[in-house]
Amino acid sequence: MGKIAKHLLAFVSLSIALISASEIETSIKGSVVRQGNNAPLSGANVILTNKDDFEIGTATDESGMFYFENTPAGKYTITISFIGFQNYESDLTIEENRSYTINAVLEIQAIVMAKLEIISDANAPYQSFPGAATVLDVKSLNLIDPIGTQEVLELVPGVNGYADDGIGNSRLSIGIRGLNPRRSSRILILEDGIPIQPALYVYPNMYYNPPSDRIDRLEVIKGSAAIKYGPQTMGGVINYFTKRPRNDFGGRFKVKAGENGFASFFSEVGGFGNGKVKPEVQFLLKKGDGFRENNSFEQMNGTVKLNYNKSADENIYLKANLNYENSNATYTGLTQYSFENNPKFNPKKDDNFKVFRTAIDLISTKRINANLSKSTTAFISFFDRRWWRENDIFILASDVDNPSPVAQPYYSINTLVRTGNGKDNFGILRTFYVLGAEQTYSFNRTPFGLSSLLNTSSSMEVGARIYFERFIDDKQTGSSVDSRDGIYFIPAESEDDDPVIVGQSHHYETTAFSGFISESIEFNNLTINPGLRLEVFEQERIDRLAGSIYQDKTLVALLPGIGFTTNLFGFNMFGGIHRGFTPPSSGALKILNFGAAGESSGLDLKAEESWNKEIGIRGKISLVDLELSGFHLGIENLVAAGRGTAFKNLGKVNTMGVELNSKINSSQLMKFLPDVHLIYSFLQSEVVDGVIKSNVRGSIGSDVSIKGKELPYAPMHTLTTGLSSSLDKFSYRLDLRYVSEVYTDFENIKETDKLGIQGKIPSYSFINFSADYNLSSNYRIFLTGKNVTDEIYIGSRLHSNPGQPQANISSGILPGPRRQINLGVEYKF
Repeated sequence: MGKIAKHLLAFVSLSIALISASEIETSIKGSVVRQGNNAPLSGANVILTNKDDFEIGTATDESGMFYFENTPAGKYTITISFIGFQNYESDLTIEENRSYTINAVLEIQAIVMAKLEIISDANAPYQSFPGAATVLDVKSLNLIDPIGTQEVLELVPGVNGYADDGIGNSRLSIGIRGLNPRRSSRILILEDGIPIQPALYVYPNMYYNPPSDRIDRLEVIKGSAAIKYGPQTMGGVINYFTKRPRNDFGGRFKVKAGENGFASFFSEVGGFGNGKVKPEVQFLLKKGDGFRENNSFEQMNGTVKLNYNKSADENIYLKANLNYENSNATYTGLTQYSFENNPKFNPKKDDNFKVFRTAIDLISTKRINANLSKSTTAFISFFDRRWWRENDIFILASDVDNPSPVAQPYYSINTLVRTGNGKDNFGILRTFYVLGAEQTYSFNRTPFGLSSLLNTSSSMEVGARIYFERFIDDKQTGSSVDSRDGIYFIPAESEDDDPVIVGQSHHYETTAFSGFISESIEFNNLTINPGLRLEVFEQERIDRLAGSIYQDKTLVALLPGIGFTTNLFGFNMFGGIHRGFTPPSSGALKILNFGAAGESSGLDLKAEESWNKEIGIRGKISLVDLELSGFHLGIENLVAAGRGTAFKNLGKVNTMGVELNSKINSSQLMKFLPDVHLIYSFLQSEVVDGVIKSNVRGSIGSDVSIKGKELPYAPMHTLTTGLSSSLDKFSYRLDLRYVSEVYTDFENIKETDKLGIQGKIPSYSFINFSADYNLSSNYRIFLTGKNVTDEIYIGSRLHSNPGQPQANISSGILPGPRRQINLGVEYKF
């Protein structure tokens, strides 16, 4: 409680200082709605420009409202734009100490555009979305200026992120509504509506994450609308939106640097070309020393986009991306002694994580007639991951500086430190090939379906996808600590002997077909959204070091869902139920050491399934915008998500809770007052029926019931509360983040051990701060502070198993991100 009190005091002190610095001046407010039904348009861009090219901008909120404060007097042109609509433009003369109101009505744009969003487009405003959803727009992302996307995803209620090694967040570990966060494997993650996980079915773990620098909008779906995407429909859907090429020539250069050797350069230029073809080029170079010793990284990311308006009824959008990362990432965590005495300790200077990924996406959108349009998507990607890690041992804490320490057993009574053995290493070498194509038809008025039987108006989407993935999972043993090449086996000494296998070579292939139908049926004040998804896929595996043993499995799943929205006492009420699904990726389970101590199941494993229910409201009460939802997930066959845990499919697990996303728009009352953000999640999880192999010392390997236990990494309380203000030239945001204690295993072991591999993670909190100042219409300087009080806390034990205490298997404590203060400048043209 002392730490929380300290953070609250610091939080309040900063808040008072920021409020006191504000001044009262002229203001402009207004609304942006769609022509025809007056639906508010959330996220519309609003820009004020004067004759000297001085420019300030903002975006509309969830109610379609926008605000400018402390605007200097003068003559301006106001321009309002929203994807899929014609621009609104008007001249405005502003006098001092006066307030102005502008209500803009935007017309649908005649030109067809590629659909890159999954929430809130021209035909489906966010307010009428049938389920809990969150949208973070470019204005919020620019102000927060996150180091990685995990930071902004934690601003979404119901999302829990846990620390992994490194500063760049390329290895994303988040869970939604109590699901295990390790490598985000139970969540579908998209970029511009296209899946980006290495292999959707056999290995969806997030070892690639797009840099936050090129993301302009972030969308999260947790309700029944998830069945349109798949195959993971249990946890939710995340979409990174990277915007289309601009129409007019322009761009920006962004440079920032800060603590821990961090430096970043981002550039984008676009809008050149002829009237129909508009390209855009982006380039990112980022590096840093990380939060621990021997933790440096470098990343290069380049993107080329091309938007071709073939005609008013047809658009072609092409995007090509290349990503390269080279880092000293390691699995070697801390023992309890190391965490308490030197949380930055990392002796593994030769560990190396290298990633190369390239992808090409093509989206063709065509309006066939006034009622029907189609979208054709094709995507291909190559992903190669080389991770070489020195084998670990335990040594005496007193031998840390000894050049030739003696290895100690994990059961030693002495104080131990985890370090490399100084002799050899191993490489986990994984390569992925993905190819897919999808066709979607959108009807403004449904020609068939339920609405035709009910004689009411509706719209419909029908789509199908074919998909192929190949995954090569190799492991080699190296002969030195810095080997980058190794062997799979030691040759037999004679004809009578067998070779000794010291590596692994598994090859997986998945061929899948999926389809969906989603309808939106309108009844006066009620809209019902039924949907159905079909998943058909075959998985194959060949073990090349075991006589090329071949295994395969074909699975068919039908996933129904239904949602609704209605207006109730001025609020939008929503709810729904749908079938959650996670493919039975036995390859991924084996890679994560599931079942290592149990019987081989090959590819014969049941899928994880659930019934996801939710109900909620969103709307505005005076100055308060809010979305409040309650949810319940009844999960069947949940795989015990713990490293090295011998798995048995659990009978049933329940998670339930309440999520709140709210904002008090105090600035509408008094211009100098900041807006107040409150994001809160309450979560309860319980194993209703389940048996696993025990990892508790003294009973390791025996079957134990975990009925009544909580899910690991499922905090009961998460809270983010903060202040933000956007004045004439100065904007800031201040957030306090709190996460309650969690268990780290299914047996809910409370006691910590000296190896750092078991026990609860205590609750923690930290403060983030960001601010920017517009020097002119072209230049902006900004300052960000992450964990500004430099709190030291346990981030996770995600790669540990109490039943496998050996130094080379369980990694121990991964500390949470330390303080990172960056200063930067951005030039726009």
